[in-house]
Amino acid sequence: MSRPPCIGIPFKKSPETDWVRPLRQYIARALQEDPDAYNSDCQVLQRMRQDMRGAKADETGRDIIYRYYSHLEALERRIRVGEHGVKMVFQWTDAFTDESIQQHSLAFEKANVIFNLAVSFAMQGAGLITDASSDMDLESIRSAFECFRVAADRFHFISKNFMHPPSMDLQLETVNALDSIMLAQAQECALIRAQLEKKKDVTVSKLAQQAALMYSGVFDGVKPIAESHHLPRGWVLLIETKLRYYQAMAQYHEARAENSKGHYGIAIARFSLAEQHAREATKLVGQFTETFFSTTNLTEDLYPENVQGLQDLVTALAANVNEELSRANRDNDIIYNDPVPNISTLPALEAAIVAYHFDIGDFYASDERTNVVGGELFTRLIPMAIHEGSSIYSEEKAKIIRAEEDKVNLADGELQDALSFMKMPESLRRFEHHQRAGPDSIASEFGELSRAVCDAAREVQSAERASSLTDMRASVEAQRVRTTEELNHMKRILDEEQRTSESALSEYASEPLFASYQPSSRAASFYREQVAENQKKLEDAAGLDNSILSDYQSVVAPWLPALHSGSEGVISVLLEHLRDVDIGDGPGSQAMDAENLVDIGQDQPVGLAGQVQIIREIYEQLLDLKSVRRSTLSELKAFARDDDISNTLVKASDAKGLQALFDRELHKYDNHIQRLQAAASRQDMLVKRISDEFRRLLELPQARSINKRWEAAEGKKAALESQVLEAVQVYHHVRDG
Repeated sequence: MSRPPCIGIPFKKSPETDWVRPLRQYIARALQEDPDAYNSDCQVLQRMRQDMRGAKADETGRDIIYRYYSHLEALERRIRVGEHGVKMVFQWTDAFTDESIQQHSLAFEKANVIFNLAVSFAMQGAGLITDASSDMDLESIRSAFECFRVAADRFHFISKNFMHPPSMDLQLETVNALDSIMLAQAQECALIRAQLEKKKDVTVSKLAQQAALMYSGVFDGVKPIAESHHLPRGWVLLIETKLRYYQAMAQYHEARAENSKGHYGIAIARFSLAEQHAREATKLVGQFTETFFSTTNLTEDLYPENVQGLQDLVTALAANVNEELSRANRDNDIIYNDPVPNISTLPALEAAIVAYHFDIGDFYASDERTNVVGGELFTRLIPMAIHEGSSIYSEEKAKIIRAEEDKVNLADGELQDALSFMKMPESLRRFEHHQRAGPDSIASEFGELSRAVCDAAREVQSAERASSLTDMRASVEAQRVRTTEELNHMKRILDEEQRTSESALSEYASEPLFASYQPSSRAASFYREQVAENQKKLEDAAGLDNSILSDYQSVVAPWLPALHSGSEGVISVLLEHLRDVDIGDGPGSQAMDAENLVDIGQDQPVGLAGQVQIIREIYEQLLDLKSVRRSTLSELKAFARDDDISNTLVKASDAKGLQALFDRELHKYDNHIQRLQAAASRQDMLVKRISDEFRRLLELPQARSINKRWEAAEGKKAALESQVLEAVQVYHHVRDG
């Protein structure tokens, strides 16, 4: 099969440019960092540009260009390049005029690199189609199809993203024309593949019609600008030739399809129209061939064999059309006599477009792109704007954490309130106790004293071992008796002395020597007052001792023997008092339980034991749910602590879209949030269920009986512990008094 020629596009050229020095200066001056730390990255970027300048139109060349462009995009997000940043001088020549243009803008560098990337794909696709040294197989056609589509996408990207370009080859009219040419050549590839696969005439007709329509659009776009934009002179003639060629091909295959359907008249009309287009194509290809061989640089990368191939294709199609038209006319005149419609009345042909833009991001798969592009450069350079964005994102994360932590705390509080209202798990123990009631059950449930009672009992025990309160009381009583006797003795001495004094005064009152003698009562009055005062104090002390003794006899004395043995003695007394409280199930417990069984099926527990089992299971589920909720919150906090989107922010192209970026990133927390919400919802359900089940439990007669006995035992224990604490308090009061 002859090979149609493809339009080739020349590479833009650029002289050497030094990245290293301007980058180092910017890092040191503007970023105030050590440029030596980034010297390796600077050198790598410099080598990539050098490699890009010499890239060829093959897979290696396109990968080299794509790699450099990818790193330019990454660099732009971290470092400002231009008049007020890294001041580079980028110089590029126009692809069609060789005019040299230079700018400081990184956008200018990127636009030219993308142009060469598109050229690399375009020329690789053209090589796969026009290379006569290799067979034209389906895989080559498929690869060329993809290359032309990627090239078209890159030219389209330039037209949409780079306004007011300084060179003619980057202007909107030029890149739009190149975009259309690439899509048209991609459509050609699809048509060639259909011919190789021997598709039906109707399929080939639709593909050829679309190729003709696309070349028609290309012709309308290229012809007006060919001279002003210095496009190669042979392009217009080649495009028009292909336009007529594919118009003839579309009509030819549609005529064959109509003929196979028995529409002989319509087939003849289609063959006639195909013959007209083929005649025009033959004329144009002749002009194109003569012009090519007589003019140098008519088209880039067009070889004589490609030009001859186009002429062969047109000639072959014209011959086929004439042959088929002659046969159709002869058969119709002799056999069918089907009326032949006027060509002008034929409906337009259907077209099938298969050539669309192919994004280069889809062309390079993720792993392949990583291998081609490699690791990002200057990753340690984080712009201030990125730090600010990270700070805002951290606050967004903190809002989530605070909100979820508040919800967890609220759920924990609600659970605690619900369980406290039901006095869980203490209230459940009394009902579980009846299943294991026995001789030691009272001791196991109520035989443990509170810490305050145990400490108080140990204090009394220690004090009694050091000095018995009974001995202290006896010693105090003996001292009081001795003091009383001594005071009485002093009083008797004073009385005796007073009597002796008064007797002597009465007997010798007439004696002059006794004229100034005073009675001893006056001299002894002070001592009498002292004796009386001490007696009064002793009486008051005795009264206080009697009051304390009364408290001792009523409060301390009953407990003192038990307190001598410490907490063990108190426990013995406690158990003695609890013996008359039956908190277990007596012999009739099984009968009572049986009386309360409700026939609700074998799969569901019934009666007191079953109801307690249900409540215990729900209670354990609530505790597990609380644990899961806390662990999920901890996971959420750890996940947020390790969540750093600095590199993602660097790759974000639009600072105005930060909130949208944050929203997308924060979706990572949805899983944890949903788990916490599910836990909260399940807790609400379980709390309601345990409340209902607990109410049903309390309504059971056996449960009411157990409650009554349990509360009686608790009341007795509380009363006895209160008595012990009061006795210890009075004990210390007696001891201190």
